[in-house]
Amino acid sequence: MGRVDIVDAVNHRWFWVALIAALLVRIPAITSLPIDWDEPIYMDAALAMSDGVRAGDWAAVLDPTLNREHPGLVKGLYGLGFFGLGPDPDLVERLAVVRGLSLLAGLGMVLLAVQVHPAAGIAVAVHTLHAKYTCEGYLDAWPALWMSMAMMLGWRNRHEFRLRGIVLVGLCWGAAIAGKWIHGVPGIVLIVVLPGWRSRVSLAVVALLSAWALDPTMWLDPLGRFMEMAQFHQTYSATVPDSSALTPWITLAGGGPAVWHPDVFPVTVDGALLVFGLMGLGAGLRSPWGRFLAAWFVIPMAVLMLWETRWPQHLMVLLMPLCMAIAAVIRPLSSRANRHSSPNGSHPPTSE
Repeated sequence: MGRVDIVDAVNHRWFWVALIAALLVRIPAITSLPIDWDEPIYMDAALAMSDGVRAGDWAAVLDPTLNREHPGLVKGLYGLGFFGLGPDPDLVERLAVVRGLSLLAGLGMVLLAVQVHPAAGIAVAVHTLHAKYTCEGYLDAWPALWMSMAMMLGWRNRHEFRLRGIVLVGLCWGAAIAGKWIHGVPGIVLIVVLPGWRSRVSLAVVALLSAWALDPTMWLDPLGRFMEMAQFHQTYSATVPDSSALTPWITLAGGGPAVWHPDVFPVTVDGALLVFGLMGLGAGLRSPWGRFLAAWFVIPMAVLMLWETRWPQHLMVLLMPLCMAIAAVIRPLSSRANRHSSPNGSHPPTSE
């Protein structure tokens, strides 16, 4: 067995380790977590879209009356899941659909992270905040996955960004925006990373067109719909309980799910993952990949610190770069890990 075969075998093994770790954390959670605040809202909105399609009432899809403050892509995805259940599915069936779909996105992020480094995949797998919001029917799991795919594809193709790469990255970025706006924020980093203004403008155009095309609630009046959502969030932010700009940091460090649901998450290492992730972000600043990860983390963190609506689910936008950065700390600690657990050829190079 050659060196490449050994590396491939090791990486294949770590895929399974990370996947099993993720399932061990999430299977109890997906079946035991109580219905969270916004899950009924999103399920009702998705069911209305599904019923509208079944009845041929396309206004229910294009101009919905429920949960108009968020884009429609993820709710439409949930609605497609409901469509297969027939009319008037019960609560258990609806929960199974929305939580099952969120779980798939969460596992996708685990497997994406393990391609960068096994430690990154394990960190995402055991992070309780990530587990909670990829086991509930919220709007964050799929947009977080799509944005992570855009970031990884953008980094991988940054030196030679051809039309195919621009379309793929722009489509993923647009899907993140069409799912939930906050998850599109890291795309700003891609605009900086890409070489040449033509590539940057092309990517931005493809992303905006994709965001419009993938969100049916934007089709009829995109500008009016955008203004409506922006106005809602501006008004709503004045009604939420007072919080500090440090709230995102406190939530990341505090292992919130273990406090809120101790029977589901009896142990948390979220605080330790934050420490190691920040150490990795600092240590990685000497490399282009490390600076890319740092920007991916810092820009949305700055938005969350400035934005007064600081709900914990929004922190999903930070977890992938934070967990990926842990590799910069883990790799030097063990020469064996350095030899046998290095990232495979599909990850962005870290030593440039």
